[in-house]
Amino acid sequence: MTIRRIFAFLARRVWFLVALLSIAAGAATAWGLSTPACAGTLNVGSFRLLVEPAKGGPPLPVQSVNILQPGEKLKYEPLHLAPAIKNKARIAVLLVPAAKPDSKARDKDRDRDKDKDSEAEIDVLEARPAKAPAEWEVPARAAVVGVVFGPHGLDVKKVSSLVEKNPDLIPELTEYAGQAAKVGALVQTLSEYEQAPGSGRDLNALLKGFSSKYDISIPKLDTTAPANQQAAQMLRALIPSLSSYDPLTSTPTGTVQQSAGLSASVATLFFGTPVGLVAGGTALFLNLRTLMFPDADFRSAFTQPAGSNGLALCSKNEPVKSRTRVAYLWMMCVPNAAAPVAALAETANVPLGGKATLKVNCAKPADLKLLPRAREWELVSEHHHANVPVKVEVAPSADSLELDLAQAKLPAGEYQLAALWDWEPLKVAGNVEVRPRDDFTKVKVVQDSEDHLVEGSGPVRVQLTGADFEFVEKVAIIKAGDKQAKPRELTFTLPKGKAQGEQTSLEAEVDTSALEPGSYRLLLTQTTGATHDVAITIHPPNPKLVELPWRVNLGELQQTMTLRGTSLERIARISSRGATWELAPAQTGARDLKERSATVKLLPGAHQGELLGASVTVEGIESPLEIPGVLQVAGPLPRIVTISKSFAQEPGVALCEGEIPAGSTVSFALRTENLGSRPVLGLACANEGLMKQLLTLHPGDRSGGAQLDFAGEGVLFLSLDPGVVGQSGCQLTATVTTDSAGSSDSHALGRVIRLPRIEKFALTEEKLGGALYAGLLTGQELQMIEKTGWDPKTGYPVQDIPTAVAGNPQEHTLKVALPWPPPSPRAPIYVWLRGESEGRLTNAKY
Repeated sequence: MTIRRIFAFLARRVWFLVALLSIAAGAATAWGLSTPACAGTLNVGSFRLLVEPAKGGPPLPVQSVNILQPGEKLKYEPLHLAPAIKNKARIAVLLVPAAKPDSKARDKDRDRDKDKDSEAEIDVLEARPAKAPAEWEVPARAAVVGVVFGPHGLDVKKVSSLVEKNPDLIPELTEYAGQAAKVGALVQTLSEYEQAPGSGRDLNALLKGFSSKYDISIPKLDTTAPANQQAAQMLRALIPSLSSYDPLTSTPTGTVQQSAGLSASVATLFFGTPVGLVAGGTALFLNLRTLMFPDADFRSAFTQPAGSNGLALCSKNEPVKSRTRVAYLWMMCVPNAAAPVAALAETANVPLGGKATLKVNCAKPADLKLLPRAREWELVSEHHHANVPVKVEVAPSADSLELDLAQAKLPAGEYQLAALWDWEPLKVAGNVEVRPRDDFTKVKVVQDSEDHLVEGSGPVRVQLTGADFEFVEKVAIIKAGDKQAKPRELTFTLPKGKAQGEQTSLEAEVDTSALEPGSYRLLLTQTTGATHDVAITIHPPNPKLVELPWRVNLGELQQTMTLRGTSLERIARISSRGATWELAPAQTGARDLKERSATVKLLPGAHQGELLGASVTVEGIESPLEIPGVLQVAGPLPRIVTISKSFAQEPGVALCEGEIPAGSTVSFALRTENLGSRPVLGLACANEGLMKQLLTLHPGDRSGGAQLDFAGEGVLFLSLDPGVVGQSGCQLTATVTTDSAGSSDSHALGRVIRLPRIEKFALTEEKLGGALYAGLLTGQELQMIEKTGWDPKTGYPVQDIPTAVAGNPQEHTLKVALPWPPPSPRAPIYVWLRGESEGRLTNAKY
């Protein structure tokens, strides 16, 4: 019967009953074995298995060796054996030869002809007592190393007979060794995870790294599911042939459910159930005892680290049948690979005392996965003549090396990366430039970029200078002086990229949308972990100017204008090409000032039509704000040179100097300069409280009894009733405006006054007392008269209020008092208007 027919037979009928967590049962109780290094399984014993080179050199753990060659020695050193088996236990070594280069064709033929024996043989080396050190010479280059451990002795002849009669075990043992190594590594990874509860590590992230290292794809686990279900999911990923096999439903009830954790569940499912049969025919070999060796119980085993380079032999824990000897078999694959040919993708720049990721290329893609097996990495310098040990780890992606110089003591300079492949040197082509780390004491923000850090202005690129930034790992921002604030990480860029040689500038992006004005700190963290502070400021919004451009006129010594906008108090000064500015001081403590006075003087050389920009210096901002189109240079302002006036009729009451009567038409001739073709005349009261309306007229306009006309070149002729614009007391002013040049200064036309109109006067014989006799004035607006007299110095109060004339309500009569006799025949009467201290001459006479 061939090995595969037996495999098929047993796959249908044999269950391997396992109780991996029952430490107190079976052989464990009989032998008194402990389980410190085995996850949920039996610790059979612990030992070292070292390889000593033929040409001399320090022994290496067999699990670290890449090529096992003839002439080398396998050296066994016991570490721990239970007293109950110490004097009986024996250990033997199996070696599966490596395929010869010229036997590849025969390997293909053998795959086509499954029943043809292989030319290779399995070497079963002599069994030795397990309690004492032992050594074996390696007879041939080996691809697989196996350890057979018999707690109560070992019959090597039976083992040899078994492998001689079953040469097809060679590929099966090789496959089993590879799978067992992966499962053992997974169990170790899970065990370390379970032994560090509360560490904050994520299980799925941990498995992702494991998957990358072993080139498998473990799907994301539901960590709330039972451990045995998670274990089954991981095993299916680890061993693809299990994709249609459910180890949970195929396992006898109670076997897996005893597992207390993931590591124990994985060990249980692989080493104690028919999973081995599905995974490969080697499990069949372990169970041939039922057909060929009824008194030998071969059990599969795996190893876990124990002490310095030690191995703990772990296996399922189940009772030993009477008159049966147990033998444990552990297998491991030897890579049987020459040192990979590797080179750095580019010159690597590494900071003293820091870490760096070095991209690596290999001659063959498969060599990338071998790099983790190199040992004793170091930096070698031809210039310094020193080999400096360093810590090197191969990244999960296997195409880069993680270099750590935190503990290395070495000078800056050019180095090469080197390691050992077993005992032979391995050099990685390419240079490693170890560079001193800058101290950042002179780092500063480029002022122009900091000037743009204005609240609400969105993302701003801030440039830093003053150091070599190539080893900056992280940039963050934090509010200065705020102990509750948390740093916000920022994106940043370097001109060449991280660790690409000296780079004296760095740009970080600061989003000002969510930052209030104030002082902040940029935190620069280098790959060494050192963090440095750089002070920066987020400025309040910049001042804004509105209603631009402002007009300035040629021919003026200076002009005062009102600036309008926002935050005008923050403007320190303004300058323009072709003009000088003088700002009025802002009130102390002013916030968001919207108006501010400024005086502007045009410099010689300014010409009409020119549009001048302005450089606005803002407090806290070094670079001025450049604002285009602030000043519009216009021609000379229109000017009112002289004003002459005339009255349509002489008023009945005398006018004082500068007065113009309301209620009657007054004419003005305004001689002007720089008038232009479409001037506008504006009439208003200087004292706005007395103004009735603002009146504007173009030449040719007729409005409300007022009219304006040209009366020759540069002369405007105005006729109006001043009372239309303002009440009595209004200081009537005129302003001439043109679209291109603006407005002239205001010129006074006169003070509007409303005078009484006296139509007639009669002195009666009614005696009022003493020498006073009653007089009667007839006319309009008589209510304004307070006193009367024969001269401007002496006046007598009126005797009553005006009385309307029957049949003519517009006219009134007013009873006044005058002394008798008058000073002369036909003497004129003087009247005092209310509030005045001197009488006015009237046209009324006795």
